Amino acid sequence: MRFKRPLFSARFAVRLLTIWGVSTLGAMACGADPVDPEEPEDPEYNPGFMVGDWLADSLVMTSVATSEVVDDLVALGAVFTLSVQPSGRYTAILEGFGQSSSEFGRLTVEGIYVILYPEVPLGKVSQALWERVGDSVILEGESEFDFNGDGTAEPATLRQVLIPD
Repeated sequence: MRFKRPLFSARFAVRLLTIWGVSTLGAMACGADPVDPEEPEDPEYNPGFMVGDWLADSLVMTSVATSEVVDDLVALGAVFTLSVQPSGRYTAILEGFGQSSSEFGRLTVEGIYVILYPEVPLGKVSQALWERVGDSVILEGESEFDFNGDGTAEPATLRQVLIPD
């Protein structure tokens, strides 16, 4: 796997944060964990296993067009945190390269899917499959990223490994 390193410039940072804001964490993760029979089934108020504070151990963007083109945003210096309340309210913050971007909204867990409803800034709903590995949660799904620095986001897959913070 080849890691392509973008330029570390203000232009890259703005592009990174803009793409992140537009794709709103992308769609996320693979697999499923059995549902706890003791948990209520109302997904709107049951973020389940996602409740808590999370830190991204990796945020790997892989080009859909060329799977060998990969960027790990955490390895490049970005920091992503996600805080999920029992009510399903979430706060997501991405920091990197002298820039910061935050998002607030509602998160639900519906079976094998984690769904984000961004409210501030208002954005499109994103859906993801998830996998629980030990204490970590792996989220993987569709996103967009400007791999070649031309100002145009290309289709990508975003794989996030979130660890308890």
